[in-house]
Amino acid sequence: MKFWTFILNCLIVGALTFLVGMLVSFLFNVIVYGSALVAWGTTLRIAVIIGLVIPLSHLLMLKNEEK
Repeated sequence: MKFWTFILNCLIVGALTFLVGMLVSFLFNVIVYGSALVAWGTTLRIAVIIGLVIPLSHLLMLKNEEK
């Protein structure tokens, strides 16, 4: 996997995770507390972690298959 492909995969997965986390956080706060707040810090941290972990695990699976 090329470097720029890896970076693009990280950005795509991170952006999707951020959007889903934002939606889940918003709906949770609306349903439970009745206020339209989003936990931006938590959503961003989860998006960065998942955005790195999933492409890295995919890259490691590809390297193990080549051996």
